[in-house]
Amino acid sequence: MSDFVYDIVGVGFGPSNLAIAIAAEESGRPVESFFFDRKPEFAWHEGLMFAGAEMQVSFLKDLITMRNPRSDYSFLNYLAQAGRLPTFVNLRTFYPTRVEFNDYYRWVAAQFADRTQWGTDVVAVRPVKDATGGVELLEIVVRELATGAERTVLGRNLVVAPGGTPHLPARVERSDRVFHASETALRMPRDFADGEAPHRFVIAGAGQTAADVFMYLRRAYPNARIDQVIRGFAIRPEDDTHFVNELFAPHMPDWFYRQRDDFRAGVLDTYGLAAHTGVSYDMIPAIYREHYEDSVVGGDALRLHRFTELTSAREENDRAVVGLRRLDSGKTASLECDAVILATGYRYPMPIPLLDGLRDHLILAEPGRYALRRSYDIETAESFQPKIFLQGYAEATHGFSEVLLSLMPFRAAEIVEAAETGVPVTAGV
Repeated sequence: MSDFVYDIVGVGFGPSNLAIAIAAEESGRPVESFFFDRKPEFAWHEGLMFAGAEMQVSFLKDLITMRNPRSDYSFLNYLAQAGRLPTFVNLRTFYPTRVEFNDYYRWVAAQFADRTQWGTDVVAVRPVKDATGGVELLEIVVRELATGAERTVLGRNLVVAPGGTPHLPARVERSDRVFHASETALRMPRDFADGEAPHRFVIAGAGQTAADVFMYLRRAYPNARIDQVIRGFAIRPEDDTHFVNELFAPHMPDWFYRQRDDFRAGVLDTYGLAAHTGVSYDMIPAIYREHYEDSVVGGDALRLHRFTELTSAREENDRAVVGLRRLDSGKTASLECDAVILATGYRYPMPIPLLDGLRDHLILAEPGRYALRRSYDIETAESFQPKIFLQGYAEATHGFSEVLLSLMPFRAAEIVEAAETGVPVTAGV
């Protein structure tokens, strides 16, 4: 174990911790940071990289522009360096494709190659006690996935940002034919290489991911039958209207954090279409037209199962078998298909197993949820000096922007500002 102490050690190097790296770089003070990621190289939602799929947020909500428009790490500078700025401007859009935004993230990540180790898992975090029994530092154990070799680094702060865990409903048995939507673009070309075959696919879900998967399947498998299972009556648009979008203003986490728990829960429930369950407004007519054109030719290729929940899914005899239940009548049914794609979202479960070695020092707000400070770090015992910051886990206390891209630059700056470092603060982030 080296005696060198990092000010910030990051778990994961996706967009959230990319923003941390930028904030540390631009903080005006020397901040020693290092990041570990399980992936062999940078990749963001690689299983959802469908040709033509667009971002749902403006390119101005990149890793830094909203906080520092002059930054070298902006999407506009990426376009300029790639020689595409004039042609992108000529597109007259605020919404680049996911493929291009992923390439932008990759471009930023490459500039921090000296502070990143890919193919490496963070497997344990342990307190380092001083002579009085207090804790000043953390031992972070990392394992190289290719070799199994382990080593330990020291850190004053830990920033945990592994991304959400794909959520599978109860009674779903994951297999080659039953899988989460986040695997779609990787699995489908491999397992269903014949794009002209009369496959049958089931999509569960009514949000943006389900819509993207639907359009991908419709284009890549024109002769396939597609059944989409939704719990409500209709696919609903995201609410990105002007006043609602102010939920993502930089000052909102402050306001949200000050509210009562029950009031916060009510806001999250009322405006869920602004963050989680809505589909891009322009995409709904395109999906509706696909259904309409199918009916014009007398086809039965597309079916929307309204007020229906998926009760089970499993692979059986080289087929996927799906159980369905109507929410209005209670009637049950099953159908066979070639694959079930579950666009059922992500979860950020707490407590986090990685932090088990620190559990005696971390304070819970209630069973299963850490008490989080406004600065996104877990409340700790008084004798515990390191700070454990969580990115993505604080929607209940900080608001919708926690799991979206909108306020990443501001959250990152707050975390870097709040981090304990080995040098005095000489300038604000």
